[in-house]
Amino acid sequence: MRADTKTISIDAPAAEVMHFLADPSNLPRWAVGFAKSVRRESDGWSVETTGGRMAIRIRADEATGVVDFLMSPQPGIEILAASRVVPRGRACEYVFTQFQSPGMPDEAFRKSVQALQHELKVLKAIAEVECPL
Repeated sequence: MRADTKTISIDAPAAEVMHFLADPSNLPRWAVGFAKSVRRESDGWSVETTGGRMAIRIRADEATGVVDFLMSPQPGIEILAASRVVPRGRACEYVFTQFQSPGMPDEAFRKSVQALQHELKVLKAIAEVECPL
């Protein structure tokens, strides 16, 4: 199993970035290659991806900056995407690690890595630019 870690500098307070990331309803706004839509379910959240609908949990801890995305494509299977918001004065660094899950083709993992590079730029733009919408 391979892993890939990307980092981006964001000129916004760490607490604001944490708050944004910890809200599952924001996934389609920044994780544009992954989350087509999200829906609140009776037992949590689900996300519609290009591969279909799956359950998702976000485990966030503002004290440590940890924001873990736990996805369940099938009952009993949970895939982790680990991230952390690191304060840097009035700004922050965002570090995101994704893993190639068992059975995931190399090409699919490569596309996911490429998509994340774009998604981090989208996140940065959203966090740094105050938009009235």
